Amino acid sequence: MKKALLIFFILIGSLSTISQAQRYSINKLKYDSNQYFPEPWDAYNPTMSGVASFIIPGLGQVTCGETLRGLAFFGGYAISGIICLDGMTGIWSENYYPPSIETRQIMFLAGACGMIAMSIWSITDAVKVAKVNSMYIRDLRKMSQIRFEMSPYIDQLSINNQLSSPIGMTMRVKF
Repeated sequence: MKKALLIFFILIGSLSTISQAQRYSINKLKYDSNQYFPEPWDAYNPTMSGVASFIIPGLGQVTCGETLRGLAFFGGYAISGIICLDGMTGIWSENYYPPSIETRQIMFLAGACGMIAMSIWSITDAVKVAKVNSMYIRDLRKMSQIRFEMSPYIDQLSINNQLSSPIGMTMRVKF
């Protein structure tokens, strides 16, 4: 099961929609997620990233091209789940082997709180990553646009004391 989830995360990360996006750690220094406003052609949807991280913590980051970040969130959630499960099995078992039942209760509560905290953190982080990386992709598209402008051309020229009126089209290309 662990291998299947790992392969799933890596596959989602490799099939990310925009591969030219730089890392979130660099993008967050330039872009503020509070300045984000949605546009229909955004590369990443913050709502869908949040929902994906709600279903599986870290999946929203992976869909935004931050595979290692997503795996870190999933790993933190999984470790918290293991601690919670270990505490729970110690509480329910017939023979109370060391550590004591109080320690097992603390492990259960700490693991459960860790799972909730990692889930909430993953959701909010996935939304922020999607916003910041979308803003970066917007700027990247603006910088790499090629614009064509065409306009009619009518002029009067004097060649050897004769007037002529050339008519045509002009084209301007802006990079």
